[in-house]
Amino acid sequence: MLVAAALLAGCGSDSSSNASATDAAPLSKAEFIKQADAICRHGKRAKDNAVAGELEKAAGLSADKEAYAQALAKVVEIAVIPVYSRTIEELGELGAPRKDEAEIAKILGKFEAGLEKAEAHPDKAVEASPFAPGSEAAVAYGLDMCNL
Repeated sequence: MLVAAALLAGCGSDSSSNASATDAAPLSKAEFIKQADAICRHGKRAKDNAVAGELEKAAGLSADKEAYAQALAKVVEIAVIPVYSRTIEELGELGAPRKDEAEIAKILGKFEAGLEKAEAHPDKAVEASPFAPGSEAAVAYGLDMCNL
């Protein structure tokens, strides 16, 4: 149950910029971290709100273990996956600092792999976060708010 609560706490954003990351000069690491953390901070709020509403619906099923597990998997499908998908996309559009491009690509790749696993098996995503490898790499880089 703790893993489900941890998974159902995450990252995302609603950037309004239409400019490509390649249209501007590369960001410094400090500026990248600042902007990426802002994307994730916003996404966490959006995801938390979506999850809260869906968990209220599932709460009545807690006596039926199988129905509750199915409801939690549905929460992942409805409230977590869309936010994480947008977040990963927006982080990719941000444009990595030139000297950190490979490291950021690895982080995003790990998040994308986690997203694919969650989409394929949302029930397993409730038990163990498929985003843990990406989260660990993001935090190690300095992205404190991008702990999916």
